[in-house]
Amino acid sequence: MRFNRNVPRENREYLRAELKKYEAEFDDMTKSEKDALYKWVASGRSPYDNGDYVCYEGGCPVDFISALRMWEEMANEEPPVPVYDTELDKTVFLATDLVHTEIDSNEELPFK
Repeated sequence: MRFNRNVPRENREYLRAELKKYEAEFDDMTKSEKDALYKWVASGRSPYDNGDYVCYEGGCPVDFISALRMWEEMANEEPPVPVYDTELDKTVFLATDLVHTEIDSNEELPFK
């Protein structure tokens, strides 16, 4: 792997070692994931970080491949069905469309 010119030489060895360890942990990477990862590390970034600042609940950053897979999974989900509001004259999404819950049509709602 060739690093970008702006990556200091002293960081390159550390990043190579990190990448080797990381690849051992993720042996199920696809070619496109591996290409994206190499490009990421070649720019001087750690494979244990992501560019979107996605973190676990404890505040630790999500690793690169996990974040990449998360975004791909979200992109493949079906979007919520839009509702057309005639008063606003624009498409709106209801909160229930964003949360995958089923409402029984016979259930009495707390509002009318």
